[in-house]
Amino acid sequence: MASLLEEHSLAENDIQECPWPYYQAMHEKGFYFDEHLGMFVCADYAVMREIMRNTAVFSNVNSQNISHMRKPPEEVLKLQRESERPVNILVSSDPPEHTRVRKLLDGPFRTREITKLRPQIREIINNCIDGFIGKGAFEAVSEFAIPIPVTVIADLLGLDRSYAPDIKRWSDDSVEPLGMMISDERWIECARSIRQFQEFITQELNRRKADPQEDLLTHIVEARDDDGQPFTLGEMLGITQQLLVAGNETTTNGIAGGIQLLIENPDQQDQLRRDPDRMLTFVNEALRLESPVQGLFRVVLEDTEVAGHEVPAGSRIMLRYAAANRDGKKYPNPDNLDISRHNAGTQVGFGAGIHHCLGANLAREEMFQAFTLLLERTSNLTFKPNANDFVHHPSMVLRGLKELHVSFEV
Repeated sequence: MASLLEEHSLAENDIQECPWPYYQAMHEKGFYFDEHLGMFVCADYAVMREIMRNTAVFSNVNSQNISHMRKPPEEVLKLQRESERPVNILVSSDPPEHTRVRKLLDGPFRTREITKLRPQIREIINNCIDGFIGKGAFEAVSEFAIPIPVTVIADLLGLDRSYAPDIKRWSDDSVEPLGMMISDERWIECARSIRQFQEFITQELNRRKADPQEDLLTHIVEARDDDGQPFTLGEMLGITQQLLVAGNETTTNGIAGGIQLLIENPDQQDQLRRDPDRMLTFVNEALRLESPVQGLFRVVLEDTEVAGHEVPAGSRIMLRYAAANRDGKKYPNPDNLDISRHNAGTQVGFGAGIHHCLGANLAREEMFQAFTLLLERTSNLTFKPNANDFVHHPSMVLRGLKELHVSFEV
Protein backbone atom coordinates (compact mmCIF):
# COMPACT_ATOMS: atom_id res chain seq x y z
CA MET A 1 0.00 0.00 0.00
CA ALA A 2 1.32 3.43 -0.95
CA SER A 3 2.14 5.72 1.93
CA LEU A 4 0.60 9.12 2.60
CA LEU A 5 3.85 10.77 1.48
CA GLU A 6 3.84 8.84 -1.78
CA GLU A 7 0.21 9.52 -2.64
CA HIS A 8 0.01 13.18 -1.64
CA SER A 9 2.07 16.38 -1.73
CA LEU A 10 2.53 19.38 0.51
CA ALA A 11 1.38 21.43 -2.47
CA GLU A 12 -2.18 20.06 -2.23
CA ASN A 13 -4.83 22.32 -0.71
CA ASP A 14 -6.32 19.53 1.42
CA ILE A 15 -2.91 18.74 2.90
CA GLN A 16 -2.29 22.42 3.63
CA GLU A 17 -5.64 22.75 5.40
CA CYS A 18 -4.94 19.84 7.73
CA PRO A 19 -1.23 18.94 7.54
CA TRP A 20 -0.92 17.18 10.90
CA PRO A 21 -1.34 13.54 9.67
CA TYR A 22 1.07 14.36 6.85
CA TYR A 23 3.59 15.73 9.35
CA GLN A 24 3.26 12.56 11.42
CA ALA A 25 4.16 10.57 8.31
CA MET A 26 7.09 12.90 7.72
CA HIS A 27 8.37 12.22 11.22
CA GLU A 28 8.64 8.52 10.42
CA LYS A 29 11.27 9.41 7.81
CA GLY A 30 12.69 12.54 9.42
CA PHE A 31 14.78 13.48 6.37
CA TYR A 32 13.97 12.28 2.86
CA PHE A 33 13.73 13.19 -0.82
CA ASP A 34 10.24 14.30 -1.85
CA GLU A 35 9.51 13.16 -5.41
CA HIS A 36 6.53 15.51 -5.68
CA LEU A 37 8.54 18.62 -4.89
CA GLY A 38 11.86 17.54 -6.36
CA MET A 39 13.76 18.43 -3.20
CA PHE A 40 14.79 17.04 0.16
CA VAL A 41 12.54 17.69 3.15
CA CYS A 42 13.56 17.83 6.80
CA ALA A 43 10.98 17.25 9.54
CA ASP A 44 13.33 16.09 12.31
CA TYR A 45 13.97 18.73 14.98
CA ALA A 46 17.55 17.76 15.83
CA VAL A 47 18.63 17.34 12.20
CA MET A 48 17.01 20.66 11.29
CA ARG A 49 18.90 22.51 14.01
CA GLU A 50 22.17 21.12 12.68
CA ILE A 51 21.33 22.22 9.14
CA MET A 52 20.39 25.72 10.28
CA ARG A 53 23.68 26.11 12.14
CA ASN A 54 25.81 25.15 9.13
CA THR A 55 25.56 27.98 6.60
CA ALA A 56 28.87 26.94 5.01
CA VAL A 57 27.13 23.89 3.50
CA PHE A 58 23.44 24.78 3.69
CA SER A 59 23.11 28.26 2.21
CA ASN A 60 20.34 30.83 2.36
CA VAL A 61 21.57 32.70 -0.72
CA ASN A 62 18.85 32.54 -3.39
CA SER A 63 17.24 29.78 -1.32
CA GLN A 64 13.76 31.32 -1.38
CA ASN A 65 13.76 31.80 -5.17
CA ILE A 66 11.10 29.43 -6.57
CA SER A 67 11.71 30.02 -10.28
CA HIS A 68 13.39 26.59 -10.53
CA MET A 69 10.05 25.00 -9.56
CA ARG A 70 7.81 27.23 -11.65
CA LYS A 71 8.85 29.79 -14.23
CA PRO A 72 7.28 33.19 -13.62
CA PRO A 73 4.96 34.55 -16.31
CA GLU A 74 6.69 36.77 -18.87
CA GLU A 75 4.82 39.83 -17.56
CA VAL A 76 6.23 39.17 -14.08
CA LEU A 77 9.76 38.94 -15.49
CA LYS A 78 9.20 42.22 -17.36
CA LEU A 79 7.97 43.97 -14.22
CA GLN A 80 10.93 42.60 -12.26
CA ARG A 81 13.35 43.95 -14.87
CA GLU A 82 11.70 47.37 -14.59
CA SER A 83 11.87 47.31 -10.78
CA GLU A 84 14.86 47.67 -8.48
CA ARG A 85 16.93 44.52 -8.74
CA PRO A 86 16.32 42.16 -5.78
CA VAL A 87 19.20 41.93 -3.32
CA ASN A 88 20.05 38.87 -1.25
CA ILE A 89 19.65 40.19 2.26
CA LEU A 90 18.79 38.85 5.74
CA VAL A 91 16.71 35.69 5.11
CA SER A 92 18.38 35.18 1.72
CA SER A 93 22.00 35.88 2.63
CA ASP A 94 24.91 34.24 4.47
CA PRO A 95 27.98 35.55 6.31
CA PRO A 96 29.82 37.81 5.91
CA GLU A 97 27.09 39.87 4.22
CA HIS A 98 24.41 38.63 6.59
CA THR A 99 26.61 39.51 9.58
CA ARG A 100 27.14 43.04 8.26
CA VAL A 101 23.43 43.72 7.72
CA ARG A 102 22.29 42.06 10.95
CA LYS A 103 24.79 44.09 12.98
CA LEU A 104 23.42 47.33 11.53
CA LEU A 105 19.78 46.40 12.15
CA ASP A 106 19.82 44.56 15.48
CA GLY A 107 19.67 47.66 17.69
CA PRO A 108 16.01 48.67 17.23
CA PHE A 109 14.86 45.07 17.73
CA ARG A 110 16.66 44.24 20.96
CA THR A 111 14.52 43.36 23.96
CA ARG A 112 15.27 46.68 25.67
CA GLU A 113 14.02 48.68 22.70
CA ILE A 114 10.93 46.53 22.18
CA THR A 115 10.02 46.93 25.87
CA LYS A 116 9.93 50.69 25.33
CA LEU A 117 7.20 50.13 22.74
CA ARG A 118 4.94 48.27 25.17
CA PRO A 119 2.64 51.21 26.09
CA GLN A 120 2.19 52.04 22.40
CA ILE A 121 1.47 48.41 21.51
CA ARG A 122 -1.05 48.09 24.34
CA GLU A 123 -2.78 51.28 23.22
CA ILE A 124 -3.14 49.89 19.68
CA ILE A 125 -4.55 46.62 21.02
CA ASN A 126 -6.99 48.33 23.38
CA ASN A 127 -8.21 50.51 20.51
CA CYS A 128 -9.00 47.35 18.55
CA ILE A 129 -10.87 45.82 21.48
CA ASP A 130 -12.78 49.08 22.04
CA GLY A 131 -14.14 48.67 18.52
CA PHE A 132 -15.95 45.41 19.28
CA ILE A 133 -16.20 45.12 23.07
CA GLY A 134 -19.86 46.19 23.08
CA LYS A 135 -20.89 43.70 20.39
CA GLY A 136 -20.22 40.41 22.16
CA ALA A 137 -18.58 39.09 19.00
CA PHE A 138 -15.81 39.96 16.53
CA GLU A 139 -14.02 38.67 13.47
CA ALA A 140 -10.60 37.97 14.92
CA VAL A 141 -8.54 38.32 11.73
CA SER A 142 -9.80 41.60 10.25
CA GLU A 143 -10.74 43.31 13.53
CA PHE A 144 -7.82 42.22 15.69
CA ALA A 145 -5.00 40.14 14.21
CA ILE A 146 -4.43 42.32 11.13
CA PRO A 147 -4.66 45.88 12.52
CA ILE A 148 -2.35 45.26 15.49
CA PRO A 149 0.90 44.38 13.67
CA VAL A 150 0.20 46.53 10.61
CA THR A 151 -0.27 49.60 12.83
CA VAL A 152 2.82 48.77 14.89
CA ILE A 153 5.04 48.39 11.82
CA ALA A 154 3.64 51.61 10.31
CA ASP A 155 4.56 53.47 13.50
CA LEU A 156 8.02 51.89 13.60
CA LEU A 157 8.80 52.81 10.01
CA GLY A 158 7.50 56.31 10.58
CA LEU A 159 4.61 56.01 8.13
CA ASP A 160 1.21 57.58 8.70
CA ARG A 161 -1.32 55.02 9.92
CA SER A 162 -3.49 55.85 6.92
CA TYR A 163 -1.02 53.75 4.90
CA ALA A 164 -1.93 50.63 6.91
CA PRO A 165 -4.03 49.09 4.08
CA ASP A 166 -1.16 49.62 1.64
CA ILE A 167 1.34 48.09 4.07
CA LYS A 168 -0.90 45.06 4.46
CA ARG A 169 -1.29 44.70 0.70
CA TRP A 170 2.44 45.06 0.01
CA SER A 171 3.21 42.51 2.70
CA ASP A 172 0.73 39.99 1.31
CA ASP A 173 1.93 40.54 -2.25
CA SER A 174 5.57 40.12 -1.25
CA VAL A 175 5.11 36.69 0.26
CA GLU A 176 2.23 35.13 -1.69
CA PRO A 177 4.35 34.04 -4.70
CA LEU A 178 6.74 32.24 -2.35
CA GLY A 179 3.85 30.04 -1.21
CA MET A 180 3.83 28.45 -4.70
CA MET A 181 0.03 28.19 -4.81
CA ILE A 182 -0.79 31.22 -6.92
CA SER A 183 -2.30 31.80 -10.37
CA ASP A 184 -0.32 33.56 -13.09
CA GLU A 185 -2.80 36.45 -12.99
CA ARG A 186 -2.34 36.89 -9.25
CA TRP A 187 1.45 36.64 -9.63
CA ILE A 188 1.36 39.54 -12.09
CA GLU A 189 -0.75 41.58 -9.64
CA CYS A 190 1.83 40.92 -6.93
CA ALA A 191 4.70 42.02 -9.17
CA ARG A 192 2.90 45.28 -9.99
CA SER A 193 2.24 45.84 -6.30
CA ILE A 194 5.92 45.32 -5.39
CA ARG A 195 6.94 47.85 -8.03
CA GLN A 196 4.51 50.35 -6.44
CA PHE A 197 5.95 49.54 -3.01
CA GLN A 198 9.47 50.23 -4.24
CA GLU A 199 8.46 53.60 -5.69
CA PHE A 200 6.70 54.63 -2.48
CA ILE A 201 9.47 53.53 -0.10
CA THR A 202 12.15 55.13 -2.30
CA GLN A 203 10.33 58.45 -1.90
CA GLU A 204 10.11 57.95 1.86
CA LEU A 205 13.81 57.06 2.12
CA ASN A 206 14.71 60.22 0.20
CA ARG A 207 12.56 62.23 2.59
CA ARG A 208 14.46 60.78 5.55
CA LYS A 209 17.78 61.71 3.95
CA ALA A 210 16.60 65.33 3.65
CA ASP A 211 14.73 65.42 6.97
CA PRO A 212 15.74 62.67 9.45
CA GLN A 213 13.08 61.45 11.89
CA GLU A 214 13.03 59.22 14.97
CA ASP A 215 11.94 56.15 13.03
CA LEU A 216 13.17 52.91 11.50
CA LEU A 217 13.41 54.27 7.95
CA THR A 218 15.79 56.95 9.19
CA HIS A 219 17.81 54.28 11.02
CA ILE A 220 18.12 52.34 7.75
CA VAL A 221 19.14 55.47 5.80
CA GLU A 222 21.75 56.55 8.35
CA ALA A 223 23.26 53.11 9.10
CA ARG A 224 26.96 52.78 8.28
CA ASP A 225 29.09 49.63 8.38
CA ASP A 226 32.63 49.35 9.76
CA ASP A 227 33.98 50.80 6.51
CA GLY A 228 31.63 53.75 6.73
CA GLN A 229 29.47 52.50 3.86
CA PRO A 230 25.67 52.99 3.84
CA PHE A 231 23.14 50.52 2.54
CA THR A 232 22.50 50.63 -1.20
CA LEU A 233 19.00 51.48 -2.38
CA GLY A 234 18.45 47.81 -3.28
CA GLU A 235 19.47 46.78 0.21
CA MET A 236 17.22 49.38 1.84
CA LEU A 237 14.24 48.24 -0.23
CA GLY A 238 14.98 44.57 0.50
CA ILE A 239 15.28 45.25 4.23
CA THR A 240 12.04 47.23 4.32
CA GLN A 241 10.19 44.59 2.32
CA GLN A 242 11.33 41.80 4.64
CA LEU A 243 10.43 43.88 7.71
CA LEU A 244 6.92 44.36 6.32
CA VAL A 245 6.43 40.63 5.93
CA ALA A 246 8.12 39.60 9.19
CA GLY A 247 6.39 42.36 11.15
CA ASN A 248 2.97 41.86 9.67
CA GLU A 249 1.79 38.65 8.02
CA THR A 250 3.41 36.18 10.40
CA THR A 251 2.27 38.07 13.52
CA THR A 252 -1.28 38.28 12.17
CA ASN A 253 -1.30 34.52 11.62
CA GLY A 254 0.19 33.88 15.05
CA ILE A 255 -2.47 35.97 16.82
CA ALA A 256 -5.38 34.43 14.92
CA GLY A 257 -4.04 30.90 15.37
CA GLY A 258 -3.49 31.55 19.07
CA ILE A 259 -7.09 32.68 19.57
CA GLN A 260 -8.29 29.50 17.87
CA LEU A 261 -6.13 27.46 20.27
CA LEU A 262 -7.54 29.33 23.27
CA ILE A 263 -11.08 28.49 22.20
CA GLU A 264 -10.27 24.86 21.39
CA ASN A 265 -8.70 24.46 24.86
CA PRO A 266 -11.13 26.17 27.28
CA ASP A 267 -9.47 24.62 30.33
CA GLN A 268 -6.18 26.29 29.45
CA GLN A 269 -7.97 29.51 28.50
CA ASP A 270 -9.35 29.53 32.05
CA GLN A 271 -5.97 28.65 33.50
CA LEU A 272 -4.34 31.58 31.70
CA ARG A 273 -6.93 33.92 33.15
CA ARG A 274 -6.10 32.63 36.64
CA ASP A 275 -2.35 32.48 36.06
CA PRO A 276 -1.25 35.09 33.49
CA ASP A 277 2.40 34.36 34.34
CA ARG A 278 2.10 31.45 31.91
CA MET A 279 1.34 33.76 29.00
CA LEU A 280 4.84 33.64 27.50
CA THR A 281 4.68 29.85 27.43
CA PHE A 282 1.31 30.06 25.70
CA VAL A 283 2.76 32.42 23.08
CA ASN A 284 5.54 29.93 22.36
CA GLU A 285 3.06 27.05 22.29
CA ALA A 286 0.91 28.96 19.79
CA LEU A 287 3.99 29.51 17.63
CA ARG A 288 4.95 25.85 17.98
CA LEU A 289 1.53 24.42 17.16
CA GLU A 290 0.44 26.86 14.46
CA SER A 291 3.89 27.82 13.07
CA PRO A 292 2.89 30.90 11.04
CA VAL A 293 5.96 30.18 8.89
CA GLN A 294 5.51 26.52 8.03
CA GLY A 295 8.89 26.17 6.39
CA LEU A 296 11.69 27.76 4.36
CA PHE A 297 14.47 26.49 2.12
CA ARG A 298 18.21 25.98 1.91
CA VAL A 299 20.56 25.37 -1.03
CA VAL A 300 23.29 22.73 -0.60
CA LEU A 301 26.71 24.09 -1.60
CA GLU A 302 28.72 20.85 -1.61
CA ASP A 303 28.15 17.11 -1.66
CA THR A 304 27.27 16.08 1.87
CA GLU A 305 25.43 13.53 3.97
CA VAL A 306 22.37 14.25 6.09
CA ALA A 307 20.85 11.64 8.38
CA GLY A 308 22.35 8.84 6.29
CA HIS A 309 21.26 10.32 2.94
CA GLU A 310 23.69 11.42 0.24
CA VAL A 311 22.77 14.98 -0.67
CA PRO A 312 24.44 16.33 -3.84
CA ALA A 313 25.63 19.91 -4.23
CA GLY A 314 22.92 22.07 -5.78
CA SER A 315 20.10 20.24 -4.02
CA ARG A 316 17.38 22.16 -2.22
CA ILE A 317 16.12 21.32 1.23
CA MET A 318 12.79 22.39 2.66
CA LEU A 319 13.12 22.89 6.39
CA ARG A 320 9.59 22.15 7.54
CA TYR A 321 9.50 24.14 10.79
CA ALA A 322 5.90 23.19 11.52
CA ALA A 323 6.74 19.48 11.42
CA ALA A 324 9.84 19.90 13.59
CA ASN A 325 7.73 21.81 16.10
CA ARG A 326 5.60 18.67 16.50
CA ASP A 327 8.49 16.22 16.70
CA GLY A 328 7.59 13.83 19.53
CA LYS A 329 11.27 13.19 20.27
CA LYS A 330 11.56 16.84 21.31
CA TYR A 331 8.05 17.57 22.60
CA PRO A 332 6.06 14.92 24.52
CA ASN A 333 2.44 14.83 23.39
CA PRO A 334 3.45 17.18 20.57
CA ASP A 335 -0.04 17.86 19.21
CA ASN A 336 -1.36 19.06 22.57
CA LEU A 337 -1.39 22.64 23.82
CA ASP A 338 0.40 22.69 27.18
CA ILE A 339 0.94 26.08 28.84
CA SER A 340 3.21 24.43 31.41
CA ARG A 341 5.50 22.88 28.77
CA HIS A 342 9.05 23.45 30.00
CA ASN A 343 10.71 23.65 26.57
CA ALA A 344 8.09 25.54 24.57
CA GLY A 345 10.61 28.33 24.01
CA THR A 346 12.79 26.05 21.89
CA GLN A 347 10.24 26.05 19.04
CA VAL A 348 11.74 26.93 15.66
CA GLY A 349 8.86 29.06 14.39
CA PHE A 350 11.29 31.98 14.21
CA GLY A 351 14.07 29.90 12.69
CA ALA A 352 17.30 29.37 14.61
CA GLY A 353 20.97 30.25 14.62
CA ILE A 354 22.16 33.37 12.83
CA HIS A 355 18.94 33.49 10.82
CA HIS A 356 16.71 33.61 13.87
CA CYS A 357 14.02 36.14 12.92
CA LEU A 358 15.17 39.73 13.42
CA GLY A 359 11.68 40.74 14.55
CA ALA A 360 11.09 37.81 16.91
CA ASN A 361 11.10 39.98 20.03
CA LEU A 362 8.59 42.38 18.49
CA ALA A 363 6.28 39.62 17.27
CA ARG A 364 6.38 37.86 20.64
CA GLU A 365 5.62 41.13 22.46
CA GLU A 366 2.64 41.87 20.20
CA MET A 367 1.25 38.38 20.66
CA PHE A 368 1.85 38.47 24.42
CA GLN A 369 0.02 41.78 24.85
CA ALA A 370 -2.76 40.86 22.40
CA PHE A 371 -3.66 37.66 24.29
CA THR A 372 -3.18 39.30 27.70
CA LEU A 373 -5.50 42.22 27.01
CA LEU A 374 -8.07 40.11 25.19
CA LEU A 375 -8.34 37.74 28.17
CA GLU A 376 -8.39 40.64 30.64
CA ARG A 377 -11.23 42.44 28.89
CA THR A 378 -13.40 39.48 27.90
CA SER A 379 -14.48 36.14 29.30
CA ASN A 380 -15.57 32.84 27.81
CA LEU A 381 -14.13 33.15 24.31
CA THR A 382 -15.98 30.72 22.02
CA PHE A 383 -16.51 30.15 18.31
CA LYS A 384 -19.50 32.05 16.98
CA PRO A 385 -22.09 29.35 16.14
CA ASN A 386 -22.39 28.33 12.49
CA ALA A 387 -19.98 31.07 11.38
CA ASN A 388 -16.61 29.38 10.89
CA ASP A 389 -15.20 27.10 8.23
CA PHE A 390 -11.59 27.45 9.51
CA VAL A 391 -10.17 27.81 5.99
CA HIS A 392 -6.57 28.97 5.61
CA HIS A 393 -4.91 30.99 2.88
CA PRO A 394 -3.32 28.57 0.39
CA SER A 395 0.45 28.55 0.83
CA MET A 396 3.27 26.07 1.24
CA VAL A 397 5.19 28.57 3.32
CA LEU A 398 2.72 30.40 5.58
CA ARG A 399 -0.28 29.25 7.59
CA GLY A 400 -2.98 31.79 8.31
CA LEU A 401 -6.72 31.73 8.81
CA LYS A 402 -8.87 33.70 6.39
CA GLU A 403 -11.50 34.42 9.06
CA LEU A 404 -12.26 33.50 12.66
CA HIS A 405 -15.60 34.53 14.12
CA VAL A 406 -15.53 34.68 17.91
CA SER A 407 -18.17 35.25 20.58
CA PHE A 408 -17.41 36.36 24.14
CA GLU A 409 -18.83 37.66 27.39
CA VAL A 410 -17.66 40.66 29.40
